[in-house]
Amino acid sequence: MALDQCPGGAEVRWVEDGDTYQENAAIKAMATARATGLAALADDSGLELEALGGWPGLHTARWMGDRATNEDLVRGIAQRAAELDPDQRGATFRCVLAYVPVLAEPLLPVFAEGILKGTLLTAPRGCNGFGYDPIFVPSGYDQTLAEMEEVQKDFISHRGRAARAMVDAVLRTTIPSVSK
Repeated sequence: MALDQCPGGAEVRWVEDGDTYQENAAIKAMATARATGLAALADDSGLELEALGGWPGLHTARWMGDRATNEDLVRGIAQRAAELDPDQRGATFRCVLAYVPVLAEPLLPVFAEGILKGTLLTAPRGCNGFGYDPIFVPSGYDQTLAEMEEVQKDFISHRGRAARAMVDAVLRTTIPSVSK
Protein backbone atom coordinates (compact mmCIF):
# COMPACT_ATOMS: atom_id res chain seq x y z
CA MET A 1 0.00 0.00 0.00
CA ALA A 2 1.31 3.44 -0.87
CA LEU A 3 1.97 5.79 2.02
CA ASP A 4 -0.64 8.33 0.91
CA GLN A 5 -3.27 5.55 0.95
CA CYS A 6 -2.65 4.69 4.63
CA PRO A 7 -4.69 6.42 7.33
CA GLY A 8 -2.70 9.57 8.12
CA GLY A 9 -0.20 8.81 5.37
CA ALA A 10 -1.02 11.79 3.18
CA GLU A 11 -0.09 14.09 6.06
CA VAL A 12 3.33 12.54 6.74
CA ARG A 13 6.08 15.16 6.61
CA TRP A 14 9.69 15.09 7.69
CA VAL A 15 12.82 17.14 7.44
CA GLU A 16 15.74 15.05 6.25
CA ASP A 17 18.39 16.80 8.34
CA GLY A 18 20.39 13.90 9.76
CA ASP A 19 24.16 13.75 9.58
CA THR A 20 24.18 10.12 8.41
CA TYR A 21 22.17 7.83 6.15
CA GLN A 22 21.04 6.00 9.28
CA GLU A 23 19.71 9.18 10.90
CA ASN A 24 17.83 10.21 7.74
CA ALA A 25 16.29 6.75 7.29
CA ALA A 26 15.21 6.74 10.95
CA ILE A 27 13.67 10.23 10.63
CA LYS A 28 11.49 9.03 7.73
CA ALA A 29 10.52 5.68 9.29
CA MET A 30 9.65 7.20 12.66
CA ALA A 31 7.62 10.04 11.11
CA THR A 32 5.69 7.50 9.06
CA ALA A 33 5.06 5.17 12.02
CA ARG A 34 3.90 8.06 14.20
CA ALA A 35 1.55 9.44 11.53
CA THR A 36 0.03 6.12 10.50
CA GLY A 37 0.28 3.99 13.63
CA LEU A 38 1.71 1.25 11.40
CA ALA A 39 5.10 -0.38 11.09
CA ALA A 40 7.27 1.60 8.70
CA LEU A 41 10.27 0.98 6.48
CA ALA A 42 12.29 3.86 5.05
CA ASP A 43 15.62 4.28 3.34
CA ASP A 44 18.30 6.80 2.72
CA SER A 45 20.87 6.21 0.06
CA GLY A 46 23.61 7.90 -1.85
CA LEU A 47 26.48 7.70 -4.27
CA GLU A 48 29.97 8.11 -2.84
CA LEU A 49 32.97 8.90 -5.03
CA GLU A 50 36.08 7.49 -3.39
CA ALA A 51 38.52 10.03 -4.90
CA LEU A 52 36.34 12.86 -3.60
CA GLY A 53 36.17 11.65 -0.01
CA GLY A 54 32.72 10.12 -0.34
CA TRP A 55 31.10 13.15 -1.96
CA PRO A 56 28.20 13.70 -2.73
CA GLY A 57 27.08 11.05 -0.20
CA LEU A 58 24.13 12.33 1.84
CA HIS A 59 23.63 15.10 -0.71
CA THR A 60 23.43 12.81 -3.76
CA ALA A 61 19.90 13.91 -4.71
CA ARG A 62 20.37 17.59 -3.84
CA TRP A 63 23.98 18.56 -4.53
CA MET A 64 22.93 20.71 -7.51
CA GLY A 65 19.95 22.27 -5.74
CA ASP A 66 16.24 21.54 -5.64
CA ARG A 67 15.61 22.46 -9.28
CA ALA A 68 18.15 20.07 -10.80
CA THR A 69 16.67 17.32 -12.92
CA ASN A 70 17.83 13.73 -12.84
CA GLU A 71 19.60 14.36 -16.14
CA ASP A 72 21.39 17.38 -14.64
CA LEU A 73 22.60 15.28 -11.71
CA VAL A 74 23.84 12.42 -13.91
CA ARG A 75 25.57 14.82 -16.29
CA GLY A 76 27.17 16.66 -13.36
CA ILE A 77 28.57 13.50 -11.75
CA ALA A 78 29.76 12.22 -15.14
CA GLN A 79 31.61 15.53 -15.64
CA ARG A 80 33.23 15.18 -12.21
CA ALA A 81 34.23 11.61 -13.07
CA ALA A 82 35.77 12.85 -16.35
CA GLU A 83 38.04 15.15 -14.33
CA LEU A 84 39.49 12.10 -12.54
CA ASP A 85 41.98 9.59 -13.86
CA PRO A 86 40.19 6.40 -14.96
CA ASP A 87 41.70 4.45 -12.05
CA GLN A 88 40.27 7.03 -9.60
CA ARG A 89 36.62 6.67 -10.66
CA GLY A 90 35.73 4.14 -7.97
CA ALA A 91 32.35 4.71 -6.38
CA THR A 92 29.98 3.12 -3.90
CA PHE A 93 26.21 3.09 -3.85
CA ARG A 94 25.08 2.90 -0.20
CA CYS A 95 21.58 2.26 1.15
CA VAL A 96 20.51 2.22 4.79
CA LEU A 97 17.07 0.94 5.72
CA ALA A 98 15.30 1.76 8.96
CA TYR A 99 12.36 -0.35 10.09
CA VAL A 100 10.11 0.63 12.97
CA PRO A 101 8.26 -2.62 13.80
CA VAL A 102 5.61 -1.31 16.18
CA LEU A 103 4.40 2.02 17.40
CA ALA A 104 5.63 2.15 20.98
CA GLU A 105 7.67 4.85 22.64
CA PRO A 106 10.51 5.08 22.42
CA LEU A 107 10.58 4.11 18.78
CA LEU A 108 13.48 1.74 18.24
CA PRO A 109 14.32 1.29 14.57
CA VAL A 110 16.08 -1.78 13.24
CA PHE A 111 18.76 -0.91 10.67
CA ALA A 112 20.31 -2.69 7.71
CA GLU A 113 22.82 -1.53 5.13
CA GLY A 114 23.64 -2.55 1.58
CA ILE A 115 26.53 -1.38 -0.54
CA LEU A 116 27.49 -1.84 -4.16
CA LYS A 117 30.98 -0.95 -5.31
CA GLY A 118 31.78 -0.04 -8.86
CA THR A 119 33.23 2.47 -11.28
CA LEU A 120 31.75 5.61 -12.79
CA LEU A 121 31.62 6.29 -16.51
CA THR A 122 31.92 9.71 -18.10
CA ALA A 123 28.93 9.19 -20.41
CA PRO A 124 25.62 7.41 -19.78
CA ARG A 125 24.87 3.96 -21.19
CA GLY A 126 21.55 2.11 -21.07
CA CYS A 127 17.96 3.15 -20.50
CA ASN A 128 16.77 0.92 -17.63
CA GLY A 129 16.81 1.89 -14.01
CA PHE A 130 16.91 5.42 -12.66
CA GLY A 131 19.18 7.94 -11.02
CA TYR A 132 22.88 7.35 -11.59
CA ASP A 133 22.37 3.82 -13.00
CA PRO A 134 23.48 4.85 -16.56
CA ILE A 135 26.97 5.83 -15.36
CA PHE A 136 27.60 3.15 -12.70
CA VAL A 137 29.31 -0.14 -13.62
CA PRO A 138 29.29 -2.57 -10.68
CA SER A 139 32.57 -4.27 -9.83
CA GLY A 140 32.91 -7.53 -11.74
CA TYR A 141 30.52 -6.45 -14.52
CA ASP A 142 30.96 -4.69 -17.84
CA GLN A 143 27.43 -3.28 -18.06
CA THR A 144 26.01 -0.25 -16.30
CA LEU A 145 23.08 -0.82 -13.97
CA ALA A 146 20.93 0.83 -16.65
CA GLU A 147 21.99 -1.82 -19.19
CA MET A 148 21.10 -4.75 -16.93
CA GLU A 149 17.86 -6.66 -16.81
CA GLU A 150 15.77 -5.55 -13.83
CA VAL A 151 16.03 -8.90 -12.02
CA GLN A 152 19.84 -8.88 -12.21
CA LYS A 153 20.09 -5.25 -11.15
CA ASP A 154 17.72 -5.77 -8.21
CA PHE A 155 19.70 -8.77 -7.02
CA ILE A 156 23.07 -6.99 -6.90
CA SER A 157 21.88 -3.46 -6.07
CA HIS A 158 22.62 -1.68 -2.80
CA ARG A 159 18.88 -1.56 -2.09
CA GLY A 160 18.44 -5.27 -2.77
CA ARG A 161 21.35 -6.07 -0.48
CA ALA A 162 19.95 -3.80 2.22
CA ALA A 163 16.52 -5.44 1.91
CA ARG A 164 17.97 -8.93 2.32
CA ALA A 165 20.03 -7.72 5.30
CA MET A 166 16.86 -6.20 6.79
CA VAL A 167 15.02 -9.51 6.57
CA ASP A 168 17.88 -11.12 8.49
CA ALA A 169 17.97 -8.28 11.05
CA VAL A 170 14.22 -8.42 11.64
CA LEU A 171 14.31 -12.18 12.04
CA ARG A 172 17.14 -11.87 14.58
CA THR A 173 15.25 -9.25 16.61
CA THR A 174 11.78 -10.83 16.50
CA ILE A 175 12.44 -14.55 16.76
CA PRO A 176 13.91 -15.55 20.11
CA SER A 177 16.85 -17.91 19.90
CA VAL A 178 16.25 -21.42 21.13
CA SER A 179 18.76 -22.75 23.59
CA LYS A 180 19.35 -26.47 23.98
